[in-house]
Amino acid sequence: MGKREKIITFGEIMLRLSTPDYATIDQTHSFLVNYGGGEANVAIALSHMGHQTCFLSKLPPNLLGDGAIAHLRSHGVDTRHIVRGSTTIGIYFLETGFGGRPSKVIYNRRHSAITRVEQSEFRWKEIFRDAAWFHVSGITLALGERVREVALRAVREAKEAGAIVSFDFNYRSTLWTVEEARASYKQFIPYADVVFGNDWDASTLLEIPFDADTDLSSVAAKRQDVLKKMIEKYALQYVFCTDRVVYSATENSLAGNYFTMRDGRFVSGATAPVRFNIYDRIGGGDAFASGVIHGLLKNYADPDYAVEYGLNTSVLKHTIYGDAFTLSCADIEAFMHSNGDAEVKR
Repeated sequence: MGKREKIITFGEIMLRLSTPDYATIDQTHSFLVNYGGGEANVAIALSHMGHQTCFLSKLPPNLLGDGAIAHLRSHGVDTRHIVRGSTTIGIYFLETGFGGRPSKVIYNRRHSAITRVEQSEFRWKEIFRDAAWFHVSGITLALGERVREVALRAVREAKEAGAIVSFDFNYRSTLWTVEEARASYKQFIPYADVVFGNDWDASTLLEIPFDADTDLSSVAAKRQDVLKKMIEKYALQYVFCTDRVVYSATENSLAGNYFTMRDGRFVSGATAPVRFNIYDRIGGGDAFASGVIHGLLKNYADPDYAVEYGLNTSVLKHTIYGDAFTLSCADIEAFMHSNGDAEVKR
């Protein structure tokens, strides 16, 4: 087997329609057009960090599908394994919040092309040849039984090929209920090595109970108790998450956290929080995942570096319009060492 370097993601890329100038949807008569979707965002970000990335999906054979593929290719993502069929691309509408008014997202994706995807449409062995990493999220699992079957086939192929598997819980209540989601999450999580999620995901979606003597008034105690159990039960290598404080729709702070077992001991680490202004919040979690994946690929045994890299990538993403993070490693690393200096670079 040759050198492993390919990162594969599977999910839906959608047409994003955003209101301009912080307008509400009922105020606007035009929308800003872009493309976005969780796993596509991860592929794009990692491509800009210098990795070979490949995105798996299904898109309609029309101009909108062509536009989504052109968008991915413009960011260096391999699209040769995207299959074409059906007639509809997923769409989501974004009403960008300001001050005390939060952003809102409306999905229109129930009958999109990816919901008609089939396992037989992909050349699995070719796709996962020399794969180093596979990434998927709970948003994709929410898109229907056919999509879940393909995602499960993909993760099994990834494990057979020896790739690391990462899974982002990314539960969205507008797509399915907790009760609907549980069975899928429980079926999928045993294949994961690296998980992006928190104690709510573990206790609610996986139904991992708290110990009777856990101080339920302590956020830290609850989190450590339930995440330790999740790591042990599913033999996870790492769990990463962020803590967000919302001061307004345009000013937040973030801190990154990781949890793992090391020599039989439960170990955790956290970054210092970073407070920042927001230009576009969408895709911040995908950027965090991308930065963590990059950090782990650089040194899998150093979660402190990975979580710091992920946090700074996410903070920077909030300054960029559109779903995807499009800066380079040099930009991230300069920001990590800038101490908040935002002077013009000449």
